[in-house]
Amino acid sequence: MKILVCYDGSESSLRAIGKAHRLIKDCGIHEVTLMHAYSDHSRDVIAKDKFATPTSLLDKLKDEEKKSRLKKQDILEEIAEKFENSGAKTNIRIEHGHPAKVIIKEAEHGEYDIIILGKRGHGGLKNMVMGSVSNSVIQGTDVSVLVVK
Repeated sequence: MKILVCYDGSESSLRAIGKAHRLIKDCGIHEVTLMHAYSDHSRDVIAKDKFATPTSLLDKLKDEEKKSRLKKQDILEEIAEKFENSGAKTNIRIEHGHPAKVIIKEAEHGEYDIIILGKRGHGGLKNMVMGSVSNSVIQGTDVSVLVVK
């Protein structure tokens, strides 16, 4: 069995990681892909520093994105080690783009048996109005989805 486990740093995604780890032990899952998909947060950086020049804003954005990516990479490597110690070959994917679209694309091409993700991520009010990533993934793929509360 091959699973795709999605992580965004939220409590819900940490519970999804825990559920995946238990499934690896209990169900003999042999391959796991840990995925973090992130979208552009340039508005957050711009809102914090309205008087910066465009060049310095771009530099700040690149620095913040790099720091965030490295932090997520470290976290996913730590999780991957635990999964591998439980007997599952583990891959790590960090992709830029709208999280639901990135997850659906990976699910289409990766021949997964199941996608595991948290119910609520870091989307806040935007996700309440426009629909959550988990709901978009459920609607957008033929792969079975386990949504962890």
